[in-house]
Amino acid sequence: MKRNGTILVIDDVPENLGVIFEVLSGAGYEVLVVENGEIALERMALLQPDLILLDVRLPGEDGFTVCRQLKASPASAEIPVIMMTGLNDTRDKVHGFKAGAVDYICKPVPADEVLVRVDTHLEIRRLRLRLQQRNHELLREVRRRREAERQLEESLDQAVLLVDEEGRPQFATKRAWDLIARFFPEAPLAGLPEPIHEWLHEKASPFRKFSFPQGSLHIQRFSGLSGTGSVLKLEEHLNVPSSEHLQALGLTPREAEILYWMAKGKTSPEIATILDSALNTVKKHAQRIYRKLEVENRTAAALRATELT
Repeated sequence: MKRNGTILVIDDVPENLGVIFEVLSGAGYEVLVVENGEIALERMALLQPDLILLDVRLPGEDGFTVCRQLKASPASAEIPVIMMTGLNDTRDKVHGFKAGAVDYICKPVPADEVLVRVDTHLEIRRLRLRLQQRNHELLREVRRRREAERQLEESLDQAVLLVDEEGRPQFATKRAWDLIARFFPEAPLAGLPEPIHEWLHEKASPFRKFSFPQGSLHIQRFSGLSGTGSVLKLEEHLNVPSSEHLQALGLTPREAEILYWMAKGKTSPEIATILDSALNTVKKHAQRIYRKLEVENRTAAALRATELT
């Protein structure tokens, strides 16, 4: 079986290098050789090995020191290091593991053993990298979902319905149901009133205006995803007195302006744009309006406004 990967061997003993080179290159690995740790550290960004075989006894800095430096560098911290030593001393092995090595091979290096250990740790590294990639993908997906939730949250004060090809509601915001209940009080629970059903089946105009004594309900139809079903956007246009008259409800001039546009069916972001105000400011004014009118939501507040006509 041919392997893929690059193995860096840091060793200055030709006999060891010969055995390792023959075994690993014969298995299909690319083998790079460096005689001491200083050179390896200097060239690490260029070498970019998948695994390092590191001798404990090196000229200059020993293998433990080199291993610690490899693990301290961002360029090589994630590369698995297998240390090689002629010492069969438990304390020496513990010292190596504390320096960051993942495994140990005792000299003279057994050909079959070095190949098995290299294969094993490269597979572990591949699995770890695959897991990291999957985690990054999941993180991006979480961010996309959070953005979608944010956009949905911002749209919840709009009256939007999603209906299938038969006109059956598949999703609707609370405001959409509130408008339907207000203009069509006899409509079935969680269902569309007959006039809207008839209009949907006509499939003629993408816009329809339903007129009532208290005002009108405007519905615009858009094609759904993949051309199936429809998205309906509802807007109420009530017979609302001027903002000056609305001050009679005990509101400030700014609160009266906001209530006027709320009663006209405008969303908080739309009101913020109309009044050149911050969205949070509009929302704070809306909460004060609800308290003053002793109502719970914008629908009830809009009804109070129309009572002055």
